[in-house]
Amino acid sequence: MIRAALLALSFAPLAACGFTPVYGGQGAAFQNAGPITIGEISGRTGHYLRNELARTIGHGVPGISSANLEVDLSQGIERLAFAPDQAASRSDYVGSASWTLKAPSGLVLATGRVSERASFNFADAAYADLAAQTAAQERLAGLLARSIRADILIAAGRQNTAKPAPAPAAVTPATAVPASPTP
Repeated sequence: MIRAALLALSFAPLAACGFTPVYGGQGAAFQNAGPITIGEISGRTGHYLRNELARTIGHGVPGISSANLEVDLSQGIERLAFAPDQAASRSDYVGSASWTLKAPSGLVLATGRVSERASFNFADAAYADLAAQTAAQERLAGLLARSIRADILIAAGRQNTAKPAPAPAAVTPATAVPASPTP
């Protein structure tokens, strides 16, 4: 009982200073954050990628009131290792995603391109290679979503820290410097 009271007392100064969790949605930074709508992404990996993006940034990003995210996913398989019979024994799913974040008005807020890879082994058991490939696709989607999320957070931070250039001082006739006479 005493430990619980001491623990509660230790958090009191943090509440007084305006401390909010970095990834929490209750801070002042999230007051201007609106939902991000994520467009359809084709394929199985695209399905996993869209779900992960919806989970991590769908609720909003500080500094972006609301937006639409469009993702173009391309992926392939690279064979890395071969068995003595020349069958692939280890491969990588390689994926690249180009993304565009647009305001509801259509104004482009940020764009980017990320690339990731996820390795998998071919197993000797029947259908085990399908399970390994599916797991690699899920890992690839998670890695791509993490990279896209990081890029969007950086872009939102740049927008929030960009300060408008100061307006040039107006020249009035009283402060104008007379031109030097020409001889």
